[in-house]
Amino acid sequence: MFEVAFLIGVVVALTQLAKQFVPTKYIPLVSLALGIVAGIFYVGGDMKEQIMWGIVIGLSASGLYDQSKIITKGDK
Repeated sequence: MFEVAFLIGVVVALTQLAKQFVPTKYIPLVSLALGIVAGIFYVGGDMKEQIMWGIVIGLSASGLYDQSKIITKGDK
């Protein structure tokens, strides 16, 4: 389970990096795509399980990204 939490952090970091190159409205899709790629390459199991974990990773990272966006808006 630790590796999934680590992958979520990596996907969040890559999503923040992608903000420089991708319009903001596509960031959740980028996060989901990065999560699926991470699930396929770094989570064990069959392909269906890897894709499912990738979706979980991408959606979790997207949720963390959205929460950080809400928190930074509240600081202003």
